[in-house]
Amino acid sequence: MDDQRVDQPAGTPKTDALEDALKAFLDPDTAGRGSIGWIFGDSSEPPAGIGTVAMLIASPATPHAHRSVLIQSLVHAIKTAETHPEPIHTYLAAHRGLVYRLVELMTERGPAPWRSRAVAELAARTGLTRAESTLLLAGLPVRNWDEHSFLSDEQMAILRITANEAKIGRMELLTLAYPDRIRLVDAAMPDDPATLWDQGPDVPQLSARWIETQGRRVPVREDLLAELATVMGFPTGILRTFAEPTPGDWLHTDGECSTVAGLISTTAPAGGEPFSDRHLPSAATGLAWLAYHLPAGDPIRANLGRVYELIRLRLRNPKLLIGTVRLDPKEAPTHHSPAVVAGIRLPTGQTCYHLRPAHITDPHDPALDVIPDHSPISIRLMLDPAFGRMITALESSGLPAGTYAQNAVLTAPHLVTQVADKFCLDAAAASLYLQMLALPDPTDANLRRWNNWDTTELADLGSALVRSGLLIEDTRTAAARRFFLPGPWMVRKFVPPFEAWKSSLYGFSPDQEPPYRWTLVSRPVAELFQAAAERILAGDTPNDFGVTMTNKP
Repeated sequence: MDDQRVDQPAGTPKTDALEDALKAFLDPDTAGRGSIGWIFGDSSEPPAGIGTVAMLIASPATPHAHRSVLIQSLVHAIKTAETHPEPIHTYLAAHRGLVYRLVELMTERGPAPWRSRAVAELAARTGLTRAESTLLLAGLPVRNWDEHSFLSDEQMAILRITANEAKIGRMELLTLAYPDRIRLVDAAMPDDPATLWDQGPDVPQLSARWIETQGRRVPVREDLLAELATVMGFPTGILRTFAEPTPGDWLHTDGECSTVAGLISTTAPAGGEPFSDRHLPSAATGLAWLAYHLPAGDPIRANLGRVYELIRLRLRNPKLLIGTVRLDPKEAPTHHSPAVVAGIRLPTGQTCYHLRPAHITDPHDPALDVIPDHSPISIRLMLDPAFGRMITALESSGLPAGTYAQNAVLTAPHLVTQVADKFCLDAAAASLYLQMLALPDPTDANLRRWNNWDTTELADLGSALVRSGLLIEDTRTAAARRFFLPGPWMVRKFVPPFEAWKSSLYGFSPDQEPPYRWTLVSRPVAELFQAAAERILAGDTPNDFGVTMTNKP
């Protein structure tokens, strides 16, 4: 290609657009400077091949402003390289033909077409999710990689990906060091740029690079991933680890903890990824959520008993420290226990305190009140005997594959019969009423799923209970349902809103906060049905439940 066909910028275009366009490859702290330095030719060594930027330029999802400034910067770097002997300049000069051919193709044909089949192929070869595969094959196209809405509506439409899918995919890709992200995208660039337009990215080469550097991932269901993401960050790693616990992962590896400037550092001298304060809240939340939501026969559900035991084993590690709180001398814990570890004293006069969970065996141990964050709450959940029964019940339920413990006809048929007799209902209506009484989340979608009902069946049964005076029909924010128990409505942080009559079933009163975050159910569903039925059969009905309470959103 004749050099004159490329517009050479008068100066290096150090613009915000270029910085934004390269954020995907960088650690957040570098603010784009590492790759900007490389593309300007002022670094001593390139982090990866030039195909990375070529993929980003050719991607149909790259914003036009970013594409233009990347082309200008890349051409400028190539021209600078031709007159400088440093290794990076020699490298760039060697790829002069690729760059000019890329610019020629962009001029003649526009961005390369998007190929969804390449996404499916990459996911099948590597175990990556569709979102992760999509972002890699698109060259990690970004508007602002470190912002919540980092893809525009137009970009998501091109990539056929939702905002939630993109968010989850980004979470996982950001766990990779930025040089690794660059090398992965670089591997997708064919040797001949025209192949990118004619056949698409080099999926076999990208797959091989991924497996070589990251290993093959355990595939996870996209729908389950999306649901779990509503209550926790980084759900993909939790699902993959729970689906296939493996020696060397954090479920199997004890670490050694030290403190640096009041912060806990966990290492594994014998190798592997050590279980740490970083894993505990997500592991406990994920375990509780999956134990409640997954149907019988689900392969991840079948592993939860083992996962539970492995987490409890890690908590017995005498070298494990969990949680950090900074307290003034007057706030220092009066409860003296080997479970409470006093750490560094700060210049402010405060002292850092941590927990050593190996010395905690009782979920009501006062040591758990010293540090007010997610980790002690997670320890309490893992030590709760009721939660242990919930996990054990998964293996002994005897439910047919694909069915749910929330189906009262299957889990508590004797209680359905008693409720039906008490209120002159048929079995289906009695089952629905028992679900409304016992469960915190009887949304329309959940009820259809648990009971295998269609919309009409649910509407007819709910309306019958309304006519009987047992339910009311209403519209409430964030409820996702039309039928409710009579009485006050509770709104609490971290959990879905629900009827106040139910609060005692979950271990607290209407004027208290739930004992655990992100989950209300911490005992077997069969026990919830039993407790709710006992109350209702004894005359303790929601219709008579009078309580003065304040919602706490």
